Amino acid sequence: MQALSSLFTPKAGGIINFGMNIMGAAARKSATAIESWRKWEADSIRAIRQSTATNKANYRAYQVDMTNWLSKSKYTAELRQYENQLATDRAKLKTETSINAMEALGKKYADLDARYYEEEASDTIKLESLRTKAIADGVKVIASGQAGRSVERISNTYHQQWLQNASNRQITRNFRIGDKLSAMRAANADAMNKTNSVTLYNPRPYNDPVQPLAPMPAETYLPKQPKVSGGLSLVDVAGAAVGAYNTYMEMRPPDMGGGGGNESQDESGGDEGGGEE
Repeated sequence: MQALSSLFTPKAGGIINFGMNIMGAAARKSATAIESWRKWEADSIRAIRQSTATNKANYRAYQVDMTNWLSKSKYTAELRQYENQLATDRAKLKTETSINAMEALGKKYADLDARYYEEEASDTIKLESLRTKAIADGVKVIASGQAGRSVERISNTYHQQWLQNASNRQITRNFRIGDKLSAMRAANADAMNKTNSVTLYNPRPYNDPVQPLAPMPAETYLPKQPKVSGGLSLVDVAGAAVGAYNTYMEMRPPDMGGGGGNESQDESGGDEGGGEE
């Protein structure tokens, strides 16, 4: 009984309270640490999953953009090829039109020259026929036995007629040359109009679509590691000690105002008594 009663002494109560406070503080610290690290782990997994999902979404969007870019690039190349073909066809048509116009102009020049020289030859023949006729008439007069003034009169008459025709021919030649030059100018203008009627085609410009850039990896923002541990700090030990001291003071009998000396003596006396017993 005496040994059992010794467990309820103020000193024993303080020691027991100190031990229980230490155990409770350790349990609370351990639970807090476990919960903090568990929350950090869950937040870290959530952040990694969110970053991974963002990267996947960005890559899928990048694949769609690349597909659209390739399609637009192909369509732009086809449009450019079509525009270049139009320009080539128009250039060929203009070349053919110009060649045909120049050939027609050359033929027109040849016709004008042929007509001019034909008319000139006809006038020359008419004019020379007067000279020939004057000589023939003079020969006839001489053959008929006439001479002198009759022959001279015939020669003068034809000569005057020849001079008149020659003068008229010069005037006609000037008009004829003017008409020929006018016709040539008209032919030149007509050939130029035919050539200019076909204009060269300027291909419409098409800008290349902008190639999408590969997405940058999403940054993963992990939570900060908790600064807690399951070990006891000096504050925890001091708190447990203060709790034990308070328990000791509460369990101490009122008549033990002196201090721990009497309590030691009582406990020692009790021990001795137990020994004798």
